[in-house]
Amino acid sequence: MKTIKLIIGSIALSLAVASCCQKQASPTAEPDMKHLLLATAWYQQSAEMRACYYQAYTMAKMALRENLQNHRGAKPAAVVLDIDETVLDNSPFEAKLMADRQNYSDSAWMAWSARCEAWALPGAAEFIGYARELGVEVFFISNRIEEERARTLKNLAASGMAVDSAHLLLYDLSKKTSCKDERRSLVSDSHDIILFIGDNLGDYTSLFDRRDSRLALQIADSLKNDFGRKFIILPNPMYGEWENAIYDHNYSLPMSEKNEMMLKLLRK
Repeated sequence: MKTIKLIIGSIALSLAVASCCQKQASPTAEPDMKHLLLATAWYQQSAEMRACYYQAYTMAKMALRENLQNHRGAKPAAVVLDIDETVLDNSPFEAKLMADRQNYSDSAWMAWSARCEAWALPGAAEFIGYARELGVEVFFISNRIEEERARTLKNLAASGMAVDSAHLLLYDLSKKTSCKDERRSLVSDSHDIILFIGDNLGDYTSLFDRRDSRLALQIADSLKNDFGRKFIILPNPMYGEWENAIYDHNYSLPMSEKNEMMLKLLRK
C-alpha cells in the first residue's frame, strides 16, 4: 500500500512540476487531476474494484431470477442497464485526459467513443447472457448522444454484449434534458422492467437528478429496500451526479474551490 501511495504521489508531484513550467497555464485551466488520479487508479488497478463488479452482477442475477419468478404482468419482462461505467469501462479516457493535462470536453469524449475501445466491465457480459437465457429482454438507456449510436452498437458487440438499435435508447439533444424518465417510460409501454442496473442513482429514478444541498442522501435512505432488489448500483468514484451536487452544479469552478467545498462536507 505504501509503495502504491508513493508511486501515485510521485506522479502527482511530476505533474505539478510540469504545470509550473508551463507559464501560460492559468489556475482555472488546471485539470481536475488530484482527486481523479487516485480514483482512476483504483478503478483500473484495484482487485477491490473487480470484486465489487463481480459481486454486483452476482446480486443482479439473483434479483433478476427472483423478480422474474414473481412477475405477474402481461407484458414481457425486461432489464434496463446504463452503459458507461456500468457495462463499458471508459477509465482509459480519464487516464488520457490526465496524461495530456486536459480537462473533460465533449470533443475529447467524442474522439474517445469513436475508437470503440471501451472494454466490458467484470461480470457484465455474463449477466446479459444470463438474462437472455431466462427470456428477459435487455435494454440500454444511456446519455450518450444519437451521433454515437453506430459506434456504441459496435463497441457493445465487440465486448460480447451485442444489441440491436431498438434496444438502445440514447440522449436526444433536442429534448434539452438528460433525464432518463421519458426513455424508461418508452420501455415500460411494451415491457415490465423488473430490474435496473447503473453506476448513478439517476439510472433508477429521476429523484436523484439535480440534487440539492442535502445531496439526495435522504432519498437513498427512503429507497433502501430497493437496492439489491429493484436496482443494482455499481461503483464509480471518477465522476457522477454525486460530484456535481457537491459543487452546486458549477463544474467550472477552480479545483482549489472544489477541494474546499468537498472538505467542508467531510465529517471530522
